[in-house]
Amino acid sequence: MNQHIEKEYKMLLTKEQYELLLQQIQPDPPVKQVNFYFDTDDHQIQKRKGVLRIREREGVFLFTLKLHKEDDTLYEFEKILPSCNQSALLDPEIQSLLQTHSISGSLQLIGELVTWRSMRITDDAEICLDKNIYRDVIDYEIEYEYIREHDGLSIFQSILDFVHLQYKENCRSKIARTLHLDHFKKES
Repeated sequence: MNQHIEKEYKMLLTKEQYELLLQQIQPDPPVKQVNFYFDTDDHQIQKRKGVLRIREREGVFLFTLKLHKEDDTLYEFEKILPSCNQSALLDPEIQSLLQTHSISGSLQLIGELVTWRSMRITDDAEICLDKNIYRDVIDYEIEYEYIREHDGLSIFQSILDFVHLQYKENCRSKIARTLHLDHFKKES
């Protein structure tokens, strides 16, 4: 299982800001990814402001568990799975990881979100422009995720300056927006 620390900045955009940034950043064409979110019946992962998902992208299923380290930093555990279903989550390595973090009980599908992601990769970061679709909602988001340590906040702010936005804090996570969860303030 892969483990790394994720550091990112992100903000919601209007459709117009999103379209302007697409022109300005000139990312790769959008790729569809579907996030399937899981939690225990008693919401052990949500209570820790964590996320457990399986993301399908181009026929690949990626398990991810994110747990907070700091405000803009997460521990992230990942593993490729053969499919996107609850039985895939019975993988011994995943079960051991959950046990290590005191997460127990049956995992249930709690939400689904489709993202059309346009990405540009620089030496320092991945810049993602996302069109997200969940329930009857469409929203737009920019994410700036570190590849290596640098002054990413200044670079992110310079991108936002193009559409007259000021970064204050990360927007609510995709899972929080998908599930209407107010207690998820900063995370992915």
